[in-house]
Amino acid sequence: MSEQQDRTFMATFVTVLGILVVLAIALIFLARYVQHLAEPGEVPANDPLLAKRKAELLAPVGRVEVASAPGTGAEGAPPQTAAAPVPATGGADGKAVYQSSCFACHGTGAAGAPKVGDRAAWEPRAAQGIDTLVQHAIQGKGAMPPKGGNMALGEAEIRAAIEHMLRETGLAAGGTAKAAPAPKPAPAAAAGEGPDLAAGERVYQSACFACHGTGAAGAPRLGDRAAWKDRIAQGIDTLVQHAIQGKGAMPPKGGRADLDERAVRDAVAYMVSKSR
Repeated sequence: MSEQQDRTFMATFVTVLGILVVLAIALIFLARYVQHLAEPGEVPANDPLLAKRKAELLAPVGRVEVASAPGTGAEGAPPQTAAAPVPATGGADGKAVYQSSCFACHGTGAAGAPKVGDRAAWEPRAAQGIDTLVQHAIQGKGAMPPKGGNMALGEAEIRAAIEHMLRETGLAAGGTAKAAPAPKPAPAAAAGEGPDLAAGERVYQSACFACHGTGAAGAPRLGDRAAWKDRIAQGIDTLVQHAIQGKGAMPPKGGRADLDERAVRDAVAYMVSKSR
């Protein structure tokens, strides 16, 4: 009887021990998962800046447009009656400005932005007139930062981008004020010379501001000396290589594959000059 009790005790002991081992393994995996979610630099998935940045990284470099036969719409269907087209303003390329600075939100509907092609969302806005829409874009409205976060844009470029979005949505807007031509960009520094800080500022505004201007995804903010001190100590060549290859949450070239090494170097030099 004693031997039978011993066998029963050992069987129970082994079973309980096995359960405890399985539970311990499960708790270890759960702890690692929670630790991963709480790692510094992580940003909630519903963060509008992160949503905008993700959309920028996923945005297509270009698109192929197939012209339909005269008198027909898409796939040969009769064209829909639309408001009179909005003419381009001041020679600015509204489509290019839209794709580089507006698509992240207005091409995807991120952060509640009216999506291009959504007539219901754009009609009440178009009714306010083009001048009002331009002022809203320059000053910022709702979740949209001033100039969509690209402070390098001039009024003519913003107006052209809005006109492009209205045309793509099949709408027109009132307003006759003519914007001044966009200033010509300063010439880039010749090869072998020092960094062009003016050119670097333009690259920063168009490609780096979303993270380095806000601190999103753990990026060191422009002007934050404490955050930049150790990075600057590594030397500008190391910082340029990190920017080109990507580091941490930052993708290669900040998600702008079209930038060459000189443009990246200028942008890094600009941020360093403002963060010493």
